[in-house]
Amino acid sequence: MAKTIYSYLTFLAISIPLFSFATTDPHKRSLSFELIYRYSPRSPIYNLNLTNSQHFEKALQFSENRLIQLNNSESIPMGHEITSIQPSIVYHSLLYMVFMTLGTGNGTLGYYLSIDTGSGLTWTQCKPCINCYPQNDPYFDPHQSPSFIDISCSDQNPCPQGNYHCINSLCHYEIPYVDGSHTSGTLSKDTFGFRSSHGDHFEFVNGLTFGCSHNSHLVASNHGYPSGIMALGSSGESFARQLINHGSQGRFSYCLPPIGSASTTYLRFGDNIVQRGVVQTTPIVPAQGVYVHYIILNDISIGTKRVGFEPHMFSRKPNGSGGFFVDSGTFLSRLITPAFKRVKKVLRGYFRHRHLVEVDPQKYGLVFKSCWLFQPSYELLMPTMTLHLQGAEMSIASRKLFYIVREKGLFCFAMLPSDNLSILGAYQQVNIRFTYDLLQLQLAFNPEDCEHDSH
Repeated sequence: MAKTIYSYLTFLAISIPLFSFATTDPHKRSLSFELIYRYSPRSPIYNLNLTNSQHFEKALQFSENRLIQLNNSESIPMGHEITSIQPSIVYHSLLYMVFMTLGTGNGTLGYYLSIDTGSGLTWTQCKPCINCYPQNDPYFDPHQSPSFIDISCSDQNPCPQGNYHCINSLCHYEIPYVDGSHTSGTLSKDTFGFRSSHGDHFEFVNGLTFGCSHNSHLVASNHGYPSGIMALGSSGESFARQLINHGSQGRFSYCLPPIGSASTTYLRFGDNIVQRGVVQTTPIVPAQGVYVHYIILNDISIGTKRVGFEPHMFSRKPNGSGGFFVDSGTFLSRLITPAFKRVKKVLRGYFRHRHLVEVDPQKYGLVFKSCWLFQPSYELLMPTMTLHLQGAEMSIASRKLFYIVREKGLFCFAMLPSDNLSILGAYQQVNIRFTYDLLQLQLAFNPEDCEHDSH
């Protein structure tokens, strides 16, 4: 049985134009990919029949599904080898995509891939190729494969440690997802292509390792889109790690505009990252057996009131539960249940003191856990949240802490509880630039108007 990969599939899925900026220094290179929102008209899975409000409701439904899956997922005890662990999300719960190519010349094929900051392996369905795009040949055979090279293995040349199994001299992988989706194939190498900003042509990065899937069963995969994952996790085989050898300096960055915005934003690598204003940093804490980027959350404030959590409330436990990480693949943030209850208690007291009326969100068919009747003047009363991180403080504006359901006359606390872990989700990441440094093990962040993230 092939060993399998544990991953948290993140929210970012990127699409279409990807821009690459070459530099004269071979040790430095800058790349930028256009991020396209799942419900944008530029997305290959955009549904013209849904309104913006309905698209948003779908994203909320995905958050609830992901919450159930995260709470029911297996924990990974520290120090244990990963062999067959179910990833904690469904394959199709995505918000963004990326377009890239494999191969060169007339055999070049294009793919839409989801972005996952918690996955360790970039993979795509390539035997046969499904929903890939020929770049040059109008008579393209959809069953042809790109000109990849399978990675061989032996006792003297084993597969990468922990995640793969050598079968018939090839490195095999198998990735199951909790919705019943799964994919399997072999490790391969090929040339990845990215659309250049210096004209209508592609620039290429040679010899990148990826998973060439031979067999995929994807539940609710929107007619086969996207056709795989671009991994930005901490493993040596992730796209982010491999680009270190191609001049990215181990850095990648993104800045998410408000949900539903028509503006364009980018996933950036290397020298293409520009940080403006006050930049804070907090350490990334490596965690054996998982590829997400954990950071240290010490406490939380609501307005000026510090909740006062006991030490290690948000720490990763020896059984693999707990911890706090930034995940663009989760729509609404999660707090581990004991912490969520205390934050909810502080918010209830805050609004009760201001004579706002609390309502039961379930009676309105909402996934939120705390809601109040809304009037426009109440927006001035909504507090901010401060995350007290190791060596830094992150402010979450009230417009990102609450969600106004105008058609129902309510506003709600836009976070959810989780039994096992805490996550800073995409809704709370809006208008903050996040820059991951995989060499220095640091996460930098700074406020930014992400609707002006031009290349």
